[in-house]
Amino acid sequence: MSGQMFLSVIKTIVVLLMIIALANISLKLGNKYITKHNKIIKIVERVSVSNNSSLCIVDICGSYYLMSFSGNDNKILKDLDEEKVQEILAEIQKEQSIPNYMNLSEIKAKTHNFFEMRKKS
Repeated sequence: MSGQMFLSVIKTIVVLLMIIALANISLKLGNKYITKHNKIIKIVERVSVSNNSSLCIVDICGSYYLMSFSGNDNKILKDLDEEKVQEILAEIQKEQSIPNYMNLSEIKAKTHNFFEMRKKS
């Protein structure tokens, strides 16, 4: 009797794991298709203010807004100038870009010069 009970518990666990895996896969696939259709509204930048509130720059049909999002409500705080937003986005992109690395011979020469200077001092 205990062997059958153990086997039924194992079967139940396996079936539950399969259901969880299928739900996870379907949510991931569904999220891909849902986000592709929403190209009119884009969240450009998000900053968390507290656990349940944040400030966002939102692009709605080419107009930019500063919005506050919280658990209770969402508000448009300010209409933003498109030129100013583009300048800010260019600065953010510049800060996040990968630096232009030197070639290996330049790095070797600079490190050699650095260590030579350290030996002299």
